Amino acid sequence: ESGMIVDPITIEPDRKVRDALELMNRYRISGVPVVKDKLLVGILTNRDLRFETDLDQPVSNVMTRDNMVTVPSSHISLEESKKLLHKHRIEKLLVVDEKYNLKGLITIKDIEKIKKYPLASKDSLGRLRVGAAVGIVDREERIEALLAAGADVVVIDTSHGHSKGGL
Repeated sequence: ESGMIVDPITIEPDRKVRDALELMNRYRISGVPVVKDKLLVGILTNRDLRFETDLDQPVSNVMTRDNMVTVPSSHISLEESKKLLHKHRIEKLLVVDEKYNLKGLITIKDIEKIKKYPLASKDSLGRLRVGAAVGIVDREERIEALLAAGADVVVIDTSHGHSKGGL
């Protein structure tokens, strides 16, 4: 299991701090990588924002850009990741390719979840598998939307006895 978020939520450096706070609040995350055309240029965390009052300034003014801890996108184990996170007293490890393009994010929270829930059903990238149920009405459209969103399994719910429509 990689435990890596392969498509992390990011923000551009010219966006306002207000936008970053809204994004972090919406997704209940404590920080976001800052990228410009996929190139990692910084990270914005709660630590950067703790005492910030000017919410209309660009993210680039308050983000951490020096001393970011990154790892190459080649395989890194969970134990190695955990050691780096502990050593640098950080909660997010940025995964980059040779050109410094952001390729993923490893968080201590995700590592802890892997240890806490070792039997969780995950795909080859270490992500939880997702299933959904659809009813009889409009099922084709809903199934297509679910599969496009990345659902791993779809079940047709015929609990109300509409077995004819479920065939």
